Amino acid sequence: MLYLRPLILVLLAILPAVVLSAPPATIIPRTAPAASLPGPGVPAGLIFENRSNPYLFWVELEEGQLHLLERLDNGAYVSRKTRTISIGKAGIGKEFEGDLKTPVGVYQITSYLDDRDLDDFYGVGAYPVNFPNIWDRLLNRTGHGIWLHGLPKGVASRPLLDSEGCIIIDNPTMSALSDFVQTGESLFVLGTSLTWLPPGSDQAESDILEAIELWRNTWQDNNINHYLANYHPAFNDTRRDLNAWSKYKRRVNGSKSFINVDLSEMSVINYPGEENLVAVRFYQDYKSSNYTWRGWKHLLWRRDADGAWRIIYEGNG
Repeated sequence: MLYLRPLILVLLAILPAVVLSAPPATIIPRTAPAASLPGPGVPAGLIFENRSNPYLFWVELEEGQLHLLERLDNGAYVSRKTRTISIGKAGIGKEFEGDLKTPVGVYQITSYLDDRDLDDFYGVGAYPVNFPNIWDRLLNRTGHGIWLHGLPKGVASRPLLDSEGCIIIDNPTMSALSDFVQTGESLFVLGTSLTWLPPGSDQAESDILEAIELWRNTWQDNNINHYLANYHPAFNDTRRDLNAWSKYKRRVNGSKSFINVDLSEMSVINYPGEENLVAVRFYQDYKSSNYTWRGWKHLLWRRDADGAWRIIYEGNG
């Protein structure tokens, strides 16, 4: 075995050089501030906004930036705050519980958790979002506990890919967000990127607004065949497919002598990470000859191959 000794000595001599030339095993924490958006402008994909809430949260997941956008009187937006964030260790596109990914989609901030209710790991507070939302559930995505939260006290920053799926931001910004968040209402858009358009720019999906108005009018006219033509063949409200929905609506609407439908506080957003899918939410005031209802409604619209928008999901909330 003595003939192996020279070879071992050679390997020991070159090993330090090999180790030193290897790439680092961890991501270096980012300390540079995020760049603010040029403005005024509007995000590509924001087709119509709820004018009762002047603030919108838009996250660029690939860049690791959170933008707090404020709407001006002329309808354009400016960046009120832009901050660096951390996201899931495995990146984006959450599909199942424990995959360490941050979801992509349109969400709502549902509540607030105070510092006193949290471990130090979550910093000075947390805003849970409604993952899985209805689109996630229709695609059988699983998981829970996706929050926007702060850093452990005494920690200034974390790497881009460093959470279990949450969005993490510095504590001073976390504390300041309370002036801009309406829990249960504030929209939280998690997109791969953000394209900033000049004020008044045409959006490719703007014709969805005509489709929404056509749906409302055919409903009010109680023209059941034209009304049901607004629904996609793949429609599913988690309880009924299109066939069951059509039977239900024919039975219900057939008993009414008049229908009035008013929509307000509407937001219309091109769904991030999906083609030809738009998320619509509004407050609905419904009155008919035998029923009255007021509340929030959520629709998902899909553009067909023929170019027509049709509803693929409808539900309250």
